[in-house]
Amino acid sequence: MRDVLDEVQKHHVAVGHFNVGDFVTLKAVFTSALELNVPAIVGVSEGERQFIGDRSIAAMVRSLRKEFGFRLFLNADHVHSPKSVRRAVAPPSLDYCR
Repeated sequence: MRDVLDEVQKHHVAVGHFNVGDFVTLKAVFTSALELNVPAIVGVSEGERQFIGDRSIAAMVRSLRKEFGFRLFLNADHVHSPKSVRRAVAPPSLDYCR
């Protein structure tokens, strides 16, 4: 992420942050960012993560990023407890490093 922020700053481009609550909104954000060729951050609040599922949203973002070779990032937005932070950072049985 740091590399992306440094790069876009040189070109005077912003990295948008968009909250999503379902796959349709995620796809709209991704499609628009891809069309404009600008990286994007997908924000998912605690309530949205409870609805979608931590593993599911992480898998969807990772799949789009990998399939299209595009810079799409996931942000756990509005996290209110240490337990929720742990779930957002490493949901059970999910390896973020791959």
